[in-house]
Amino acid sequence: MRNLLLVPLVCLGLLAVSPAVALDPGEMPATASAKAHADLRRAVRADGKLTVEVRFLTDFAGYSGEKIYTDLDETAVHVDAGGQRYPLLRDAAGKPMAPQALELKFNYDPAKNPRVGSWKAVFVAPPAGVNEAVLILPNVAPIGPFPITDR
Repeated sequence: MRNLLLVPLVCLGLLAVSPAVALDPGEMPATASAKAHADLRRAVRADGKLTVEVRFLTDFAGYSGEKIYTDLDETAVHVDAGGQRYPLLRDAAGKPMAPQALELKFNYDPAKNPRVGSWKAVFVAPPAGVNEAVLILPNVAPIGPFPITDR
């Protein structure tokens, strides 16, 4: 009888130390804190533009959030593809087509929802035939290579 009681306790102990969400840090680029990871959602090329969307996830219970950048530095945000660097595009008002700041939110319970942020930007598109790229953001490991989808 005593051994039967140990089995549930051992299982509870394993649950307490295992991550709440199964993120594979070896597969997802980490942020500077190494407690959040970038998940590229899509990279779509259309009409000379490359739209890139990223979400940030954590499996760290009690993640306090972090600042990726607070004032957009256009030279620090770009796409590398085919041996070339592709900059952010500008809108009609001349502003870069990316958020001016990227701050990840706190997350006390990643088992419910591991997302701590999202990011979207528009770059000059690499030419047709260049089908992979790498996204460079400050305070995040290089994201990619990832496939480019044509529309």
